[in-house]
Amino acid sequence: MATLVLNNISKAFTKGTPVVREMNLRVADGEFIVIVGPSGCGKSTTLRLIAGLEAPDAGQVLLDGEDIAAISPGGRNIAMVFQDYALYAGMSVFENIAFPLRMRKLPKDEIQQKVAETAALLDLTELLPRNVRKLSGGEKQRVAMGRAIVRQPRLFLMDEPLSNLDARLRGQIRKEIRRLHRQLGITTVYVTHDQIEALTLADRIIVMGDGVVHQTGTPREIYRRPADSFVEEFFCAQLKEYIAERAAVLKEL
Repeated sequence: MATLVLNNISKAFTKGTPVVREMNLRVADGEFIVIVGPSGCGKSTTLRLIAGLEAPDAGQVLLDGEDIAAISPGGRNIAMVFQDYALYAGMSVFENIAFPLRMRKLPKDEIQQKVAETAALLDLTELLPRNVRKLSGGEKQRVAMGRAIVRQPRLFLMDEPLSNLDARLRGQIRKEIRRLHRQLGITTVYVTHDQIEALTLADRIIVMGDGVVHQTGTPREIYRRPADSFVEEFFCAQLKEYIAERAAVLKEL
């Protein structure tokens, strides 16, 4: 587990408006933070800056007080779960989960034990011999999470991990992610455009728009006291519309 701090982080890919502008954020040890915003607001770029997949133009990324700018992505001990699963299609579930351990050249017995423990945690034990090509979307996402968990990372980054799933599976995997976080306590930064995901998963929510943080707070604080018109329109109004639609459907049943 770890404490994460972003100090005045900025990033631009072309001349003009930065994708991320002077972002400041502190994530406490064991906290689950959700960055929510529309497409193109800079939330996924923020994750890539934390992971080391992109370098900031200005500012610092601190992990437990250490500036990690000079540390390669592989050396940061940060695990990232992607929207498209990023599994090795020619491998079994076991081989996918074991891959980061084999890269560390751990003993076979230790790999077997760690993979078995992780598979049990995610209800994947019976699927370990199966090729990942034969899995459903929900099963693939659980394998992707297993490959991240087995590394025992200091920090989890999740980039729209539920976007490719249908509504029923999204609900199931949301519960699974929350259960795993309560059980493992690993500091997590989760990115989504979905207000319901943010509301149901987050300890705190960061609302982003056009590369800027508009508001940071608990789900209750943001829903009840939006900081500006952007937060009201993007987050609160859409949630209220969703709640009203669900209430209307239930009334007709």
